[in-house]
Amino acid sequence: MIISAPFRENNPRLRAIGTIIAGGLFLLLGALWRVQVMRGQHYDNKQDAQSLRRIRIPAARGEIVDRNGVVLANNRPSYDIAIYLDQMGVPKKGNVVAIAQANLGILGSELGLQNKLADRDIKLHYQKRRPLPMPVWHDLPPEQVAAFSERTNNLPGPDLIVMPVRQYPLGPLAAHLIGYVGKADADDDDDDIEKFSYYQPDSVGRQGVEKACDEYLRGSPGGRTIRVNPAGTIKDDLGEKQAERGGRVTLTIDVRLQRILEKALGEAPPTAGKQLSGAAVLLDARTGEVLALASVPSFDPNIFSPGTPGQMIEAVMNNPASPMLNRTIGARYPPGSTFKPITLLAGLESGVISPQDTVTCPGFFTIGNHTFRCWNHSGHGRVDAETAIRESCDVWFYERGLKTGVDNITKVAAEFGLGQPTGFDLGSEGRGLVPSAAWKRTQRGEKWWDGDTVQLSIGQSFLLVTPMQMACVAATFANRGTCLRPYVVKRIESSDGQVVHEGQPDVRMHLSAKPQQIEFVRQAMLGAVENGTARPAAVKGLSVAGKTGTAQYDTIVDGKTQRLERAWFIGFAPYDQPQFAISVLIEAAKEGSHTAAAVASKVFAQAFGKTTEDSRPAEVIYAD
Repeated sequence: MIISAPFRENNPRLRAIGTIIAGGLFLLLGALWRVQVMRGQHYDNKQDAQSLRRIRIPAARGEIVDRNGVVLANNRPSYDIAIYLDQMGVPKKGNVVAIAQANLGILGSELGLQNKLADRDIKLHYQKRRPLPMPVWHDLPPEQVAAFSERTNNLPGPDLIVMPVRQYPLGPLAAHLIGYVGKADADDDDDDIEKFSYYQPDSVGRQGVEKACDEYLRGSPGGRTIRVNPAGTIKDDLGEKQAERGGRVTLTIDVRLQRILEKALGEAPPTAGKQLSGAAVLLDARTGEVLALASVPSFDPNIFSPGTPGQMIEAVMNNPASPMLNRTIGARYPPGSTFKPITLLAGLESGVISPQDTVTCPGFFTIGNHTFRCWNHSGHGRVDAETAIRESCDVWFYERGLKTGVDNITKVAAEFGLGQPTGFDLGSEGRGLVPSAAWKRTQRGEKWWDGDTVQLSIGQSFLLVTPMQMACVAATFANRGTCLRPYVVKRIESSDGQVVHEGQPDVRMHLSAKPQQIEFVRQAMLGAVENGTARPAAVKGLSVAGKTGTAQYDTIVDGKTQRLERAWFIGFAPYDQPQFAISVLIEAAKEGSHTAAAVASKVFAQAFGKTTEDSRPAEVIYAD
């Protein structure tokens, strides 16, 4: 039947159908408008999120150099073999682990290398980090690099990559000062890690300057953006932002002086059967700059490179001799008689002691039913203040220290910075301890006795210091009463050469004693080196002032108690216009304080181009 035009125009069914079709088209157009125009950016972003991957590229660390530009830490290329798991042609249902291990077995056989990759690591890398190279062998020697290039052209997946590795050209020199690096943990870059799909971590400072200046040395990471297909294989490389190298850190230390200090310390004789351990600090007495710093035993920071066997690193970290411990700031010891100049100054300042005060030393001092011995059991006879320092008479300090009182002694000790961190810019330093009556009552629940004051006056009791603190004491006497903050970072420059930090002398405090009182103690310290117990520190043609000290302690050796001696020396030179201040500590010293004083003598002699004094009056006893 033929439908006429009027019928079509008036047919309500056709009009309804037409309305439905028109409405559907309108809804379809609206949906297309919404998807393509209104929410187009949203779906583009969603597509990119599913196919785009951002890869973090770590930056090379900046250099560390000494004050004269000698390189202490920089980077070298490490030739590593890695495998790209997404380039091995793994079938859809293929076992990626088995194929990877088979390829690595062939490669290892060709190069004479052992594959130590675990199946679990390969599977995890394939699932989460597939576009990234998976490192297999690190730090290959040139002959293996050449063999790789010659023999692996037809093997899918492996590649030779070059990575920057931290190196320390001078080996263990200044190791505790410079520190070392390790791979960053997720916690080290918690904010940064969220920005990247695949995260390659930086090296991060773990000790010393590497740790203290880490934010400047690490630089800024770069990035690479790739597009991957649904299988996770790289489809397009969309661009790369180069990483920005870290800044340059210049230290105050002088490599020449560092070598002198380490050699002199390393030649100190320990007690028979004991390993040498100790510390020494050399400061510029005028500025507080650390010119050299040494702690023994030491370590080579190069062992923390990626190619070092794990057992070698564990052996160093777990060594009972604690070679990783920086004894200059991280260990605390009783200072022994090196504290006596502080006791003398406290007595002079408080008015309790005068330079002319004399005490008769019979070799002992008695309080109640307790007898305190002098190191010279025969006694020193009649002793005045200057002689008490020169001969290190314990009895003089027992009596005059008791008269001075614990409060006056601790007040002056605090002015030298004892009992608190020095502010050294490496951080992680011990506070030490200057005991007081209030401290003993609070911490030990006991009364402060006169015997405690007697012991404190000669640097014993509960008193604890670090070698860095005692170097600051020596420097404070050297510059006649100004306590300076020690620092080692001289300058930090960004990668474009802009200075972002400049180290400057920083005064912590001034001694409240009068200049003539400070000078009297300095003169007594000069006498101790010229003709006293510190004579082994003397240097021909150079005026050296200083003070020795010996602190005894007990240790267990083969189940038996053995009494050993820690040897101390603090001093400065030249006397009139001091340049250097030093502290030396030797644990388990063979010849008591003589050992530490001899180290200082070698350092001063070589630093100033002089020779050590090797002749000593036979009648002088060098026990303290």
